[in-house]
Amino acid sequence: MPFYCSEKFRMNGNNTRLDVWLIYKCEKCDTTLKLTIKRGIKPHDIPREMFDAFTHNDAAYAWRYAFDRGFLKSNACEADYKNIPYRVEGCDLTDATYPLTVQVVSDFHFGLKLSSLLAGVLGISINALRKMLDAGYIKTIPPYDITKRRIYDDLSLVIVDFHQAR
Repeated sequence: MPFYCSEKFRMNGNNTRLDVWLIYKCEKCDTTLKLTIKRGIKPHDIPREMFDAFTHNDAAYAWRYAFDRGFLKSNACEADYKNIPYRVEGCDLTDATYPLTVQVVSDFHFGLKLSSLLAGVLGISINALRKMLDAGYIKTIPPYDITKRRIYDDLSLVIVDFHQAR
């Protein structure tokens, strides 16, 4: 049954300790699911910024947890990363001068395959992308296998010459 992040936190005090959850809702019936963030923690052990984010239902903070694989795994949940919409900004290859350095910046770590992102941006198939990689037209800094790399953090790519490769 698919659930979505409600962007809401729940805090419950138990004597001198707190439990904190991120609330998910069922897409079909609106049933709630609580994913544990903190359990039995003393309030003064929670950094002030984090405590404020929990008490004010900070949406950006909620999404950090929603895309955190470790958090989801610790709650025995899986995310459907294939259906997460994303957009690419500032990448116009028609007027580019080469070599072109591209920065991939990700606010959330949803594990999108770098090869899928590049093929979509370049408007080519994965097989065509592999040929470009084999020919050395696309390189990463530091070097790694683009076909296996997922986007978990910011990274740099160098496109040596896209037009020549097509």
